[in-house]
Amino acid sequence: MARWCATVGPVLFRPTPRAPSAPITDRVALVTWNVHVGSGDVVDFVHRLRRGEFTNGEPMNYFVLLLQETYRRDTAVPPQIPQGFPAPGRIAARTGRGPDISRVADELGLAVLYVPSMRNGLTSVDAEDRGNAIVANLTLHDPEVVELPFGHQRRAVAVSSVTAHGTNGSAWRVRLADVHLDTALALMRGGPFKARQQQAAALVDALASKDAPTIVGGDFNTWRGAAEPAIALLRRAFPDTPPMPRLPTWQGPLGVHAQLDYVFFRGAVSSTSVVRLPSRFGSDHYPLIARIDLGADAPPLE
Repeated sequence: MARWCATVGPVLFRPTPRAPSAPITDRVALVTWNVHVGSGDVVDFVHRLRRGEFTNGEPMNYFVLLLQETYRRDTAVPPQIPQGFPAPGRIAARTGRGPDISRVADELGLAVLYVPSMRNGLTSVDAEDRGNAIVANLTLHDPEVVELPFGHQRRAVAVSSVTAHGTNGSAWRVRLADVHLDTALALMRGGPFKARQQQAAALVDALASKDAPTIVGGDFNTWRGAAEPAIALLRRAFPDTPPMPRLPTWQGPLGVHAQLDYVFFRGAVSSTSVVRLPSRFGSDHYPLIARIDLGADAPPLE
């Protein structure tokens, strides 16, 4: 694990959005989306989200994005690594892709917690790493990094909280975890389903505190969909999870597809609805959007 850590830059944490405020709201939009290392157009997506294109015309004034396979191109990433240290192949190494996570957050004026899991290729020119990012127009609190049991590649979970006041004056807090489980074959350790189950169990243990409502979202690489043990384990640990749309969330070459992305809930969230959006916005994954209602009831998303 130390060798994997030596190939990436430090955690990026800028907790305050450009226009900090003391928000009064009962509703937050939450999106989980694998953006395929710059292929997903996050900037355009956020503009549409703010306008209400995904919420029946209701503008989303407050939102949190849980993004997987984000990348960073920065001098903070080691330009060279020792020979033999792990470096997965470069993803989306093409011209015209979107800006890296730091520049996305800057352009949109968002707070960001970015946790690199691995290097993005070996090149010493424009060295990059990739991992999970939580970006929001709410202030991020209590950042954490959860290292998952090692399988095929290093996987690190980004965890943070957002807070606000409801329209009735009461304060609320929601803890968020951004996850990307392994694609490990793990043939010598019980196979891929067992490896992801072990990672899910470690995540549940790390998030065991029930001090605040907790939401876990991400790409779980569950090729058997909801039938995988990891998903069953997470559903038990997060009993307030609403029904998920039974639709593929990833589409690959030749029409191959699978349901890999999920959102899980635990705690005092008064009502939630989760939908898969109809477009991938340049990525190979579809975003999932959840409207979190912490006060007033609201009709479901469609």
